[in-house]
Amino acid sequence: MFTKLSKHRKFEYIPLYYDPEKEEREKGRPRIRFRRMTARHARMRSYFWLIIMLGFIMYILYLLSKVAKYF
Repeated sequence: MFTKLSKHRKFEYIPLYYDPEKEEREKGRPRIRFRRMTARHARMRSYFWLIIMLGFIMYILYLLSKVAKYF
């Protein structure tokens, strides 16, 4: 009933180094850049996953053949 209400903390940040000229130069440029994957890299990645999936399917078939021998 008679408690103190908590107050928000004030944000006090003093930057160590600030260059207004650099900020103006970079104002129009996006800060985050994403590299696009070239067609060659995309093709290599798809081949890699294809080989991995084929290996996994062959392993599952091998396990199923082992299990089928017991029945």
